[in-house]
Amino acid sequence: MKVTSLILISVAVIATVNACSDAHATAGAGSVCFCNAGYYGTSTDSVAGGACQQCPTGTNSVLATTVGTLVTSCTCNDANSALNSGNTACQCKANYYGTPNPAAGGTTGCTQCPTGSSAAAGSTAVASCACNDTNSALNSGNTACQCKANFYGTPNPTAGGATGCTGCPTGSAAAAGSTAVSSCACSDTNSALNSGNTACQCKANFYGTPNPTAGGATGCTGCPTGTTSTAGTTAIASCMCPDTNASLSSASTPVCQCKANFYGTPTTTGASGCTACSSGQTAPAGSTTNVCKAASTSSTYILPIVSLLFSLVMLI
Repeated sequence: MKVTSLILISVAVIATVNACSDAHATAGAGSVCFCNAGYYGTSTDSVAGGACQQCPTGTNSVLATTVGTLVTSCTCNDANSALNSGNTACQCKANYYGTPNPAAGGTTGCTQCPTGSSAAAGSTAVASCACNDTNSALNSGNTACQCKANFYGTPNPTAGGATGCTGCPTGSAAAAGSTAVSSCACSDTNSALNSGNTACQCKANFYGTPNPTAGGATGCTGCPTGTTSTAGTTAIASCMCPDTNASLSSASTPVCQCKANFYGTPTTTGASGCTACSSGQTAPAGSTTNVCKAASTSSTYILPIVSLLFSLVMLI
């Protein structure tokens, strides 16, 4: 009986020594009461008026070994999340989005932003992920960054780096996601990019200056019927007649006519319909019949005058 009594007394003494009045604390080294796992702060046993407080939802902490543990000792169960600035709840870390999974060991509820994009801590939707290249944005599936409309290229994934998306030439446009300058279409339907892909020019068989405004009237006029021009032609005079010995007239409605010193009717195919005047003869442009004349020279008039003067001198 004495032995049993001694054992019971010893257990009671030990229990009394190790007991903590704070239900969320456990006596540790030196019989000091430390906050349990999942709690932080200072127990009432160590500081009057103190209390071990439960970690925010979705976080946990290990059994304290010092008094006065901070809330920051509570770590979020979702590895891709951390406590917010007020230390009241878990939020997805920077460059992640979603809702943290509060269960320890569970799959993360925070998804990383697509490559080349970033988001502030606490972002809940993929739309918060902004592409690092200022001339790019997320594609329709929110899976990757692509050049914005009217730009082309490959976005630079590095924040602060030079853009990888180049603006389309003036007067042209491209759909979002374009990777090559050839995707930039000129706004004027009668124009296209030049060979260097640096500017819009009127297409072949048109002349003028392309209208850079989408939906506006064309600035490129078709060459007169039967004539052609190379791409980039700016004046009607550059519209060429099929007959190499003909050119456009200056009429309000230009037509092909034989050039100066030729006569006839221009052809649209085959041999020329314009015949050259004989050597030394001329004819005005547009001549349809042989009106070629000998070219006038100053000697034609000088010789008669000289002869007249000579005769007058002889009479005197």
